[in-house]
Order: sequence, then C-alpha cells, then structure tokens
Amino acid sequence: MASIVLWAIVGAAGVLAAAAAFKYRADLEDRQQRIAELERLLGDARLDALRTQLHPHFLFNALNTISAHVERDPRTARWMLDRLGTLLRMSLEHAREQEMPLERELTFITCYIDLQKARFDDRIALVTDVAPDVMTALVPSLILQPLVENAVRHGIASGDTPGRIEIHAHRDANTLHVTVTDDGPGLHADAGFGVGLSNTQERLQRLYGKHAEFAITNLAQKGAQVKLQLPFRVADATRTRTADDSRGS
Repeated sequence: MASIVLWAIVGAAGVLAAAAAFKYRADLEDRQQRIAELERLLGDARLDALRTQLHPHFLFNALNTISAHVERDPRTARWMLDRLGTLLRMSLEHAREQEMPLERELTFITCYIDLQKARFDDRIALVTDVAPDVMTALVPSLILQPLVENAVRHGIASGDTPGRIEIHAHRDANTLHVTVTDDGPGLHADAGFGVGLSNTQERLQRLYGKHAEFAITNLAQKGAQVKLQLPFRVADATRTRTADDSRGS
C-alpha cells in the first residue's frame, strides 16, 4: 500500500514537473518572440532614422538653389519647384518602404540630377547603363541619392569644368552589382565618410548583413567609384521573391 502511495506521489510530481517545464518553455518562447519583435521594431526605427537624416540637408540645398533663381529666372524656379515636388511625392509614397525597385530609384535620381543641373549651370551629365533584367531588382529606398550627391560634391562642385556621373547595374547570378562613378579629382586620403556614405554603409549592414558589400575607391586616371553588392531579389504585385524563387516559379 505504501509503495502504491509512493508511486502516486512520484507520478504526480512528474506530471507537475512536466507541466512546469512546459510552461517555462512556453514563457521562454514568448519572451524570445517579444524580444525579437522589439529588436525588429528598433531595427526598423534605426533604418528610418538613417534614411530620413539625409532629407533636411538635401532640401536645404534644393530650396537655396530655387531661391537664387526666383528673381533672375522665375521660369527655371517654377520648373525646379515642380521637380522638387516630384521628389517629395516619391519620398512620401515610399516613406515606410525599406526597399523599392531599382527603376524607381533611377527615376528619383533623374529628378535629383535635374535640380543639380540648375544649381551648377548644366555642368553635370548623368549616364545610366542598367541591364533590363535588373530594373525590378529591390534596392534600399533612396540609396542612390547620397552616392550621387557625394559624386556631385567631390566631382563637380569642387571644380569649374563639366562633370560626368555614371550609374551601372547588372546581375551576376544571385548578386546585384551597382556602381556610381564620377570623373572628378577623387577623394582625399584623409577625407573619410560623410553622413551620406556612413548611413549608406550602415543601412546595407542592417538590411543584408554579410550578404552586402560597400566600397569606395579612387580610380587610376581620375574620379572616384562607389561599388555596391546586394542580394538579387525582385518584387512582384503580391509578394517579394528571391532570385531562386523566381527561377522555380
């Protein structure tokens, strides 16, 4: 009789222990899920901050250029306001998107260069060489603007001669390669990264981790080149797919 009672107690203790272990595991998974969600939200907030940090500087330069044309060339000022309005509308439309198709990025850059041409008296030439199959590739939203702005600042703004900026993009297997090149004097050895390039580097790290590469170098002849390597991913109307998914569909 005593043994039966003992086994009953042991069995009950085992059930209670199992229940406690199950509850502990459930609570642990719940806490881990909440922590992961908080980390994701904090990551998104940081990415948003990195992206929007560039806007005030860009807007200040654009408005300053428009102001300079208001009296001497009202027609150009109105045209610039229209282009600036297009840029702002695109920024608002994609304010919550961390990525967008490369084609939209290029549209944004075209408007941006139009404003810069007015600022530098048409001393800027933009050349794009983008393979058709990467137009729908996803890139971090507004990622090209700071790269092109850097090329303008160090390539065109630093001299009195016309400058050329080239954007190239192509796919190599599951990797998207994007380069932004200028024909200016290049970067000084001690120049370091400004806000735009530093933010670009951090955004890539947070979005893609080790799967992204970022490099800026001076070219042998003259000018500087920024290279980006990203995972090749495309977006369709209903969902984001990886390159492997696309080949398998």
